[in-house]
Amino acid sequence: MPPTTSQGQGEQGQGEQGLGESDAVRDVAGRLLLAYDFLDTATVEAAVRDAYEVFRDARVRAFVPILTERRARATLDAYRAGDQPLEPRLRSSARAIASASVSASAMANPNASAR
Repeated sequence: MPPTTSQGQGEQGQGEQGLGESDAVRDVAGRLLLAYDFLDTATVEAAVRDAYEVFRDARVRAFVPILTERRARATLDAYRAGDQPLEPRLRSSARAIASASVSASAMANPNASAR
């Protein structure tokens, strides 16, 4: 989810918006779980995470939740229509996220890998 800060007026506004954005993206996931109730929770949440990741570095944050929802819906609709296999793509995305997470942990605490 988006980082928050409390330094400076401009950054503070960004932090407050970031908290609202996180809530909005969670709401997106909730709506999509209801709309795509034939899919398991992990699949829908992965589609939302993948969609959100595309907009991670967007400078204008105001439309990130709606763009995330539209992108995730398009992915899930294509899966429902049989136009694309969803599972392999999401599995590779999950592996990439897990790998990045492990790499970030290792960089933050290089002595932990020596154990």
